[in-house]
Amino acid sequence: RILLFFLLSIERKCLSWCPPSPIQRVDRRPIPTASPPSTSHFLGYNNSFLSLSISNVSSFPDTGKSPIKDNETSLPLKKIFIRPQPSSNPKASSKPNSQNFTYLVHKGRAVDMIKRCVSVEGLNLSTGWTPQATQAFQLAIEAVVRKNPILTGKIIEKKSSPWPWSRRELHIIPNVYPPGSHSFVSVVEPPVDMVNPSDILRGNGGNTKELFEYVHSNVAPSLLGKPDFTVDQIRNGSPLFEAKIMDFGGGNAAYAIKMSHAVGDGTTFFQIVSQISSYMNGRDPAEINWDNPLKAEHEIYPPTFSERDYHRSYGLPFGWGLFKNIRTLSKRKCKYLLLSKEKISRKRKELRESNMENVGVNGACTDDKNTSLSDSISANDIIMSAICEMNGSADIFAFDRSIRGVKDGVGKSAAGNFFIEVPFEKEKGQCPFEIRKILTSESGSYFDTNEVPLMPFLNGRVGRITSLASVTHQATFPGTEVVCQFPSASFIRDLPLDVAVIFRFGKNHWGIMHNFKTVNESPLLEEILA
Repeated sequence: RILLFFLLSIERKCLSWCPPSPIQRVDRRPIPTASPPSTSHFLGYNNSFLSLSISNVSSFPDTGKSPIKDNETSLPLKKIFIRPQPSSNPKASSKPNSQNFTYLVHKGRAVDMIKRCVSVEGLNLSTGWTPQATQAFQLAIEAVVRKNPILTGKIIEKKSSPWPWSRRELHIIPNVYPPGSHSFVSVVEPPVDMVNPSDILRGNGGNTKELFEYVHSNVAPSLLGKPDFTVDQIRNGSPLFEAKIMDFGGGNAAYAIKMSHAVGDGTTFFQIVSQISSYMNGRDPAEINWDNPLKAEHEIYPPTFSERDYHRSYGLPFGWGLFKNIRTLSKRKCKYLLLSKEKISRKRKELRESNMENVGVNGACTDDKNTSLSDSISANDIIMSAICEMNGSADIFAFDRSIRGVKDGVGKSAAGNFFIEVPFEKEKGQCPFEIRKILTSESGSYFDTNEVPLMPFLNGRVGRITSLASVTHQATFPGTEVVCQFPSASFIRDLPLDVAVIFRFGKNHWGIMHNFKTVNESPLLEEILA
């Protein structure tokens, strides 16, 4: 149990110390009286740091640096958050409190696409965890949902008429699940037969491959839920945001965070995670812009697409290909690959020094124009090329490209589904420099208008690649360390098409999660496997 916001004071008391009342509630009479906070957001303690250990307060000079060492569990706070401060935009801050207000999140063709998306979800495994860290995590989650009322809502679908072809919109009604009466954090007890992570992490962090398998086989199934599609959230009116935490004891804990894809994409998800971490460390969180006017209008396909391109990629040919692939679901198993950052760095250096001679498959990288791209080749480019090389059941891949900071009017802080799916030929993608060209192209596309081929979509030989590595953030507490991160298999589970997800596993490793029906031998993949 944790103290309510208004009961926070310099002196902290553990509620387990207080005797329960006859109705099993905490008897608050022994708790010292606390003065109400002077502001709605922060309660300041000048030139002092509040320790979360019971009745222990230490003062330090205000040097601008934290005196807390890595192995200490005290929380260095010059400011203790009490309530999230309203938005600096009076018009925006009054909206969620207005009667009948809703967030318009999608309309047009994007509605069908978002309804078929699953929630964005992932877990972190941390060491150095304490009960105080759990309290800070719970308080930070509540602070974030109060600061971002869209997370407290439910999704509804509005139609202009009852006809199937009528124009539809997705709206989110805020405050359906108010944080005062709804808990967004669930505490999950570890299964009795689960091995404590300390047995895996002993020594110098333990064996990474053993840890990778442990998280995949034990922690992930306990914390990460089944696929949660947007269409089900509309039907059931279920919450759009939730978190779970599992404390193994011995300073080890894992937490999972899930957000509806109707709220935003992977970048939005990690913007929220960053806010959680800021609150846990006593910092002002970066603002998230939920009011970008382009959010609802944005379509999730390249601007070069014609009507023919769109219908091939998302219409009847694509639907027929998915239908044909349903019979292959039994062959699609969720698999994980662990990659070495050190080996990828060596490969990057090798590619930069090779002058792009005879790199890749079928001479795909022999274009002289690649010389100008040698300095900008990234780890993500190499991993995507390895994915294309190892895949044997797709001819077209589409990858998610964020348009933040690229499209006019869409800034880095914009929240929502600000990405486009860019299809490209898998054979070309086997060259890292071709991947770099697509990522940096001015048109934001690979195929020109009316050039999207028909047969790969009609035959179900299409796939998708999503990279979460470049936008990853962690929620940490002073004295804790995230040793690994893991995405939810709901991204790819039971999907009748080839999907791969790139993610950061730890400081020295990347990961690939995929469900490919057919896997080929890949020399490039062999070079970068851990």
